[in-house]
Amino acid sequence: MTTTKYSLNRRHILTGAVAAGVMMPWVRKAAAADKIRMACWSPKLAEQANIFVSEAKGFFSENGVEMEFLPGQGSGDALRNVIAGNADIAFCGPEAIYLAADKGSELKAVYDIYPVNVFNVFALKSKQIITPQDLKGKKVGVISMASGTRYNLATILALNGMSERDVELVALGLNAAPAIIEGKVDAMASTDSILYGMQAAGLGTVDVIWARDYLNTSTDLFALEAKNYEPKKDLITRFLRGYKKGLEYTIKNPEEAVEITSKVAVDGKDPVRVAASMKLRLLCSQNANTRKNGLGWIDVPPLQEGVKIYKDAGFIKNDVDMSKIAINELIAKL
Repeated sequence: MTTTKYSLNRRHILTGAVAAGVMMPWVRKAAAADKIRMACWSPKLAEQANIFVSEAKGFFSENGVEMEFLPGQGSGDALRNVIAGNADIAFCGPEAIYLAADKGSELKAVYDIYPVNVFNVFALKSKQIITPQDLKGKKVGVISMASGTRYNLATILALNGMSERDVELVALGLNAAPAIIEGKVDAMASTDSILYGMQAAGLGTVDVIWARDYLNTSTDLFALEAKNYEPKKDLITRFLRGYKKGLEYTIKNPEEAVEITSKVAVDGKDPVRVAASMKLRLLCSQNANTRKNGLGWIDVPPLQEGVKIYKDAGFIKNDVDMSKIAINELIAKL
């Protein structure tokens, strides 16, 4: 029985009790929600609008869930919080899963948040970097040496007969625009939303190499420790149900979602930029597989191909079987 039906039954019973002049003590107080701690790769950002919509519209609470948002600094940070017991579920990229599994962590990925790869490498038009081969011998900025920008750059290079040895990596953090404009790097490994933000701030026209044109693997998934999957399956299912409803509501009500998000996101001051970031993430939340099988469906083969690339590049030493990690068991229950 879902929480919503339970609440309706309680209202019916309460109405009957009041009509009969009886106040039942067990209907005086709503049942406490179960807390779930979600470790994210970032602080609260506009691109995560549907999470804030789920909170504001009560989609988590109607499923008996109280969601605690734990900010982080990268996918690895989010997954480490789960492994350390500080969180129940991680909002993280596949690179974090590969690296943790390589070191012996047993994990389950249960929902594909963004099944479309949003990473890219871009350069100012004046640099004339149009193809991956044009990157050879160039200085390429990444957010950090442990970020998805680095690993997706490595994927692009590997699938074009190169490696990190063919470029010079420069860690620039999130505020990379000055280094790009001043010519300290020739190109920047980035995401669609980061690139949009730079262009909105006046970066200028660029040429873009999209990672999805070479390996269209997931950008982010929800993952947890395997040992907690069965004990927390019901809680995780209810959390994902609330998350999915927020996504569906955001798709249908973008203006309201922007209004909600602008109040909580650290980058929410400009509604136009909030709307743009949100739109980018709504687009990559859906693909042919999700339209056929439901939102959150995980496509395993590209993830497995990513394992091979990471091993060939030396990022991991062991084979990782993503068919045992990535599961779609809960999708039909949402």
